[in-house]
Amino acid sequence: MTILFSKMTGNSPQNNGTALGVRIIGASFLCLSIISSVIACALWNTENHSLANNIIYYVGLSATQMLNILIVYLMNRGITLQKAHYLQPFIICALLHLIICILLSAIFFLYVVTRATFYSVWSDLGFFFVFVILTGFWIIAISLAREYRDYIIYDDFLHETLPSFV
Repeated sequence: MTILFSKMTGNSPQNNGTALGVRIIGASFLCLSIISSVIACALWNTENHSLANNIIYYVGLSATQMLNILIVYLMNRGITLQKAHYLQPFIICALLHLIICILLSAIFFLYVVTRATFYSVWSDLGFFFVFVILTGFWIIAISLAREYRDYIIYDDFLHETLPSFV
């Protein structure tokens, strides 16, 4: 909707709220990535694993963090340069996160339902709500990034110089 309104009023994509929203989503993605890496480091018990496993684990975490930084950099670069294909890595990554969150929400929901008759389910219910909230975040992130990407594609199409056959 913001794209249609900005097209009708002639606002540039940098001035409308969509570019800012995509940047906020990228910053949130990077914050979630850092928080999850810190939690993963805290949960890893180095004393129970060999040196090779520890090195592989921490190198994998570092590589994942670098990949996430690269994805956010490409997304910001795509906004700055108005290149739609720079937003594609974020959309693919967010889609994978969305699928994982939906599956984990379903698992925790089933877990809550099966344990509700025998045990206290407050911790399980908490995990369920965390993954439901994350699912909502990824849905909003994907829709906003796709909306902005489509805006860039449509804007490029409108400003394309066509050959003259005069």
